[in-house]
Amino acid sequence: MNDYLPENPFAKHPEIEAQLYAEICDASQSSAAAKEQFCKLKKWLCTPPQYTTIRVNTLKTTVEDARILLQAKLKDANFRDQPDPEVIIHPKIPDLLVVMPTQSRVTVLPAAKEVVVAPLCGEAVLRGSHVFIPGVLGAPKSMKAGDIVAVYADLDDACLKGYTRSYTGRKVFVGNGKALVSRSDLFVAKVSRGVAVQMTQPLFSCPPLHGLATDVLFLQNLPSALCSHILDPQPGEEVLDMCAAPGGKTIHIATLMRNEGLVVALDRAHNRVGRISLNCKTWGSSCVKVYTHDATNLESLQRSNDKIPQQFDKILVDAPCTGLGQRPRLFYRLSVKEFQSYPPQQKRLLESAMQLLKPGGTLVYSTCSISTAENEDVVAWALQKFPDIHLVKQRFHLGGFGRKGSGLTEEQRQLVQRFEAYDVPDGEDDYDMDTIGFFIACFYKEK
Repeated sequence: MNDYLPENPFAKHPEIEAQLYAEICDASQSSAAAKEQFCKLKKWLCTPPQYTTIRVNTLKTTVEDARILLQAKLKDANFRDQPDPEVIIHPKIPDLLVVMPTQSRVTVLPAAKEVVVAPLCGEAVLRGSHVFIPGVLGAPKSMKAGDIVAVYADLDDACLKGYTRSYTGRKVFVGNGKALVSRSDLFVAKVSRGVAVQMTQPLFSCPPLHGLATDVLFLQNLPSALCSHILDPQPGEEVLDMCAAPGGKTIHIATLMRNEGLVVALDRAHNRVGRISLNCKTWGSSCVKVYTHDATNLESLQRSNDKIPQQFDKILVDAPCTGLGQRPRLFYRLSVKEFQSYPPQQKRLLESAMQLLKPGGTLVYSTCSISTAENEDVVAWALQKFPDIHLVKQRFHLGGFGRKGSGLTEEQRQLVQRFEAYDVPDGEDDYDMDTIGFFIACFYKEK
C-alpha cells in the first residue's frame, strides 16, 4: 500500500525526464543546484495547488457580489470536518476570486474497503472533486451505498474495469469518502452518471466546485486568467484566439471588450468548437464568432468569409503543448515522439500569427508546459525570424522570469514570465505561484 503521493511523475518516461533535467542543467550554475531544483519540481508537479481561482463575469455581476455568492455556495457544500474556505478578491487581478486553503495536507488513514479509480479521476480528487461514476475501475463485491471507502488512483493505468479484489499494482491513496452507489449499481445495473464517492476525507483541502453558477463564475487557473489581461483587448478591436478550445480565454477576452468589437475563435476539432460555442452562449459573449478551422491556414477561411479580417489588432496563441505544467500529475502519459512534436507545431502557429497581426498589434504566446523547448526556445526562434517584433513588459508580472541559458538575453528573460516550483520560497504560501506550471510571452509588432 502506498498512502503518499509519488515524487516523480516521469517514472514511466525516463527519456522525457532526462530532457527536462538537461534543460534545468543548462539554466543552473552547478549540477548540485540543478539536481535540487529538479527534485523539487518533480515533487511539486505531483501535488495539487492549494489555491483555487475563479473568474467573474463582470458584465453580469460585480466581483463582490460574486464573492458573496461563491462564499455561500462553499458554506452550503461543506460537509467535511473543516472550516469553511475563505474567498477573497485577488489584490491585483480585478476579476479573479481566490479560494484560500483551510489547511494543507491532512493525515488520513485509509478505510478498509478499497475503490480504485482511473489516474485522471485521482488527480481530479486531489484538486477537490468527488469521484464520478465513469472514473471508477474497481470496487469490492460487498460495497453498498453509505459505506466509507478508501479511494486509490491506479498509477499503472492497468486496473481492469469491474475489478473486485484489492488491487496489487502501483496505486496511491487520495482520501476516504462515502459511497453513494453500490458495486451492483456500477457494474451490474451500469449506472453511468453521477457521483460514485463523496469525498469526506480528502488529503488536501481543495473544495468541490461542481455545479458553479457558470453564467457568472468560471473555474480557471491563475496564469490562464492572466493571459487575457496581458493581451489587454479593448472595446471595438478585432481579436483572434487561434487555439480557443474550450473557450475560457475566448469569453474572458469578450468580457474585457464588453462585447464590443469582434473575437474570432478557432479550433480544428468540431467537438471542441462545440465547447467554445456553449461557453460563449452561457457567458453571454455576443461578439465572438467561432469556426472549425486550422489556425495555420486561415487564408482559406478568409477567402470564403468576408467577415473575417485580413489582420487583427490582438492575437492570443495559447498553443497546444505537452501539458507538462499541469498539476497534480501522478504520471505523465505522453510518448517521447509526442513530446518532440510540439515545438514545430508551436512555431508554425506563431509564424501564421505574425502574418495575421497588424503593425502596432500585440500577440500573447502561452503554454501550460515547463519545458524550455516549448517556451523560451520558441520565443528566441520567433525574435530571430521576425525582425519587426519584440518582447514588451507585461501588464501583470506575477510569475518568475524566463530560464537562463535558453537563448534569450537577460533583458528578454525578464520580459517573459514562468510559473514553476522553485520560484516559491520554502515555507511560504503564495496564490500567485502555487498554481500550475505555465509560461507567457507578450510580443509587439512594429508599425
